[in-house]
Amino acid sequence: MIHHSDRGIQYCSPKFTAFAQKNGILLSNTQNSDPYENVIAERINRTLKYEYGLRKNIPDMITAHKMVKLAIEIYNNKRLHLSLDYQTPAYVHTNENTIYKSYKTTKKNSIFV
Repeated sequence: MIHHSDRGIQYCSPKFTAFAQKNGILLSNTQNSDPYENVIAERINRTLKYEYGLRKNIPDMITAHKMVKLAIEIYNNKRLHLSLDYQTPAYVHTNENTIYKSYKTTKKNSIFV
């Protein structure tokens, strides 16, 4: 298992890092402590927390694994996404001709007078 974060203080604490090491969890962090550096993962994490109940305390690892597995299954295979023209990620990844929206921003040149 890999835990990716934006270097928030709670994820850098000795207690958390010791827990991760003890349980074989690899820690991964953004380079610049910026959640926007990994915006797709941040968006998915928000959806999992608020739409699938993963924000609340979960009694044990077995229940957590089941909840996460179910949430990811629904997210990828049943939940329709506006940015994918109301298709599922699974459908889009298996159909090359699917057109989807991109929210990637581009830097505009500014002229200072």
